[in-house]
Amino acid sequence: MPVYLVKAAAAADEPMFVISVAARLVEMHPQTLRYYERAGLVKPKRSRGSIRLYSQHDIERLRKIARLVEDLGVNLAGVEVILHLTEKVEALQNILQEHQIAMPPAAADADLARPTDAPQATPAKIQVRRPRARTYETETQKPKRSNRNG
Repeated sequence: MPVYLVKAAAAADEPMFVISVAARLVEMHPQTLRYYERAGLVKPKRSRGSIRLYSQHDIERLRKIARLVEDLGVNLAGVEVILHLTEKVEALQNILQEHQIAMPPAAADADLARPTDAPQATPAKIQVRRPRARTYETETQKPKRSNRNG
């Protein structure tokens, strides 16, 4: 890896923005950034005085989160899964690139390459049953409620 790429990567991870500046850059409220930190979606570095310092990498991650939440309507649990899987895919792509291994064809290309007489999987049907409503024939069969007040 060339030296200038290493320096650029190091600069992207360098904590340099306080929370107010980071919030302005990503057009969010600082409290939202604190919430995302508590949820584990972003991990800003801390200064000696325990001030949150966001890097350029953190800013890009916050922009991804905003795009997923606001534009696509993904909840925070979904955002966490998507970000985790995206990181895994990027890591695998880096490994493939380092070892100069060609990427396999995309799923759409694989469908085109399949012969037309090949059996295709049919989606499974799932039946969901609701629990039956309880009916009580006599007054004595009703469940007793506990009296917590005395």
